Amino acid sequence: RYLIQAVNDPSLIVEAEVVWKSSGRTLEYLEYRFDQPQERLLRALGVASNIFQPIERSLHTASPSGVSLNPDEVYQFLLEALPMLEQNQFGVLVPNWWQRAGRLKAKVSLEGADTKEPTGFLGMDSLARYKWELSLGGEPISRQEFEELVALKQPLVRYRGQWVALDPDHVESALRFFEKQSQTGEMDMLDALKLSAGATDSMVEGIEIESIEVNGWLQNLLQRLRDPAQNTPPSIPDSMHATLRHYQVRGFGWIAQMREMGLGACLADDMGLGKTPQTITLWLHERDHLGISRPALLVCPTSVIGNWRHELQRFAPSLRVMAHHGPDRQQGEDFAKAVEQADVVITSYPLLARDCETFAAVRWAGVVLDEAQNIKNPSTRQAQAARALTADHRLALTGTPIENRLSELWSIMQFLNPDYLGSQQAFRSSFAIPIERYNSVTAAETLKQLVNPFILRRVKTDPNIISDLPEKFENKVYCTLTTEQATLYEAVVKEELEAIQSAEDQIHRQGNVLRMLTRLKQVCNHPAHFLKEAGQDGVTDLRGRSGKLNRLTEMLEELIDAGDSALIFTQYAQMGHLLQPYLEESLGSEILFLHGGTPSQQREEIIQRFQAPHGPALFILSLKAGGTGLNLTRANHVFHFDRWYNPAVENQATDRAFRIGQTKNVQVHKYICLGTLEERIDQMIEHKKALADSIVGAGENWISEMSDTDLRELVTLRRDAVEEGD
Repeated sequence: RYLIQAVNDPSLIVEAEVVWKSSGRTLEYLEYRFDQPQERLLRALGVASNIFQPIERSLHTASPSGVSLNPDEVYQFLLEALPMLEQNQFGVLVPNWWQRAGRLKAKVSLEGADTKEPTGFLGMDSLARYKWELSLGGEPISRQEFEELVALKQPLVRYRGQWVALDPDHVESALRFFEKQSQTGEMDMLDALKLSAGATDSMVEGIEIESIEVNGWLQNLLQRLRDPAQNTPPSIPDSMHATLRHYQVRGFGWIAQMREMGLGACLADDMGLGKTPQTITLWLHERDHLGISRPALLVCPTSVIGNWRHELQRFAPSLRVMAHHGPDRQQGEDFAKAVEQADVVITSYPLLARDCETFAAVRWAGVVLDEAQNIKNPSTRQAQAARALTADHRLALTGTPIENRLSELWSIMQFLNPDYLGSQQAFRSSFAIPIERYNSVTAAETLKQLVNPFILRRVKTDPNIISDLPEKFENKVYCTLTTEQATLYEAVVKEELEAIQSAEDQIHRQGNVLRMLTRLKQVCNHPAHFLKEAGQDGVTDLRGRSGKLNRLTEMLEELIDAGDSALIFTQYAQMGHLLQPYLEESLGSEILFLHGGTPSQQREEIIQRFQAPHGPALFILSLKAGGTGLNLTRANHVFHFDRWYNPAVENQATDRAFRIGQTKNVQVHKYICLGTLEERIDQMIEHKKALADSIVGAGENWISEMSDTDLRELVTLRRDAVEEGD
């Protein structure tokens, strides 16, 4: 049908029959005046006929008011001519049914295969029942009904009292669906999770998903997965020697729930929120409450093996811990027998790859990857070795589940729940490319829904977390010496103990002791520090030579990713001169440095730059130049790279950040080299905290009063704490 429409009042429409019945050069209709309506109608129909050819048939009549169309022409008009007419300023009115005509839609319902919710271990292979339903024009349609419509070979057909258009592409999609996907059946829990998150492209490609319904206990289960706060955590084992904070209790409860369900989990809490005690609580829960006796495997960077051993001894002394590292480590059957006597086995990523057959031969109660970003490249040997492990449960710990690219997330999830995100190629085409290259909101939201049940992420900026954090939280970071450091350390001990024993008098002896302490601390910092290699004006290669520096670099990378700021204290200006250029190159960030030789005016400028909201995030300070008198409240982390064995001096330095005006909680990290005088002096201070002031005094002179025997015991290197270059 043809109509004319008022330009300044689109709601005013006049049928063509009225136009042809009018006489004269104007048409007045409802107080509106159309000039030359018949001529303008004919000219417009001439233009329209060039867009949609069947209109030309009507132009052979004296007063064209419409044209009759066969079904093919109707389909051509609606699908092709309609948008072109609108682009050429024609108004087109279509019936409401066209808005849903031919739109094949699918909906699916999910429920547990069992009528009652399972108790105890659920497992990834537990089943869910699904039912697919396709609709056409809003009406359900079976495969037989659809095939009967397709057999008519008409683009427009009547279905259940209304016209619907069958788009050829939709027809192909529907036929593929019916061929590939049965309308009812069962699937495992991971597939049910994927489906409930909207990951349906491979199942119903080309068909719009109208709804996904989850019913019964399965709905409650999925809701608990997506909102861990709903769960009541198990009771904390009595053998856990620590009081967990409220968010740590919830985190442990979430890990325990995921373990019970047989689902791999990623605990992605911010650095400093306590991933370690939450994991240790899980291990105790497995043994004390679940009756599990097989060992758990922990894989971590070599630099934190000592840290884990100390934390396990501190929080869970009842757990039997075995460290698999060093040249004398056991292999094959000997290893399998040895681990039967352990509750937790600790190893490093390099050794996981090197001894992969030894590890793969054991059925582990659970596997935990600490700093799980170490497997972010799925093609590396250590990532492949991690995926080859056999375990009842898999847990990844990382503050940065995605460092640079989405493929890193895929690699971690592939370890946790194999094939959940599809193949690497499918993940790249479905998510990585749409999100990273085209900023697809839809793909990003689908991916978020897919991975959220498996990742628990809490950040320090969350008021629910911050309100419960201490104002100052101290953390000891245990590091291992490299082989180069150990060789230098033992040479210094031998040389200096001989000098101490042959000292002429007490004054010379005291001087020799303090010189030995200084030289040993320099070795623990970095061989380049002890050897006085280039720092301020020259360049030296510091990589891989110091366990302390390796760990500092790792922690600073995570800190920068989190948008935090930090002070890094060292007693020695020379160490600062080494750290500044190395960290700037490694982290790609400008780093400030304040030391005793900094001119007064420049000192103030450096402080102002750091305190500025968008100033450099890292600030190295020599302890004497920056340990007192400064207000550096922008920092929420303080690193003591080397220790001044006087808690009061260290606290004064920490108070540069932890003082009035600080609005964030301060994390304090004290670095200690295992097996060295640093570890033993720290233990002595800890054991005598109540008498610290009288024992430690104002510096390190108290150490010089020790006997030769006590001094030898203090400084002798414990070889099992040395990194064996694996």
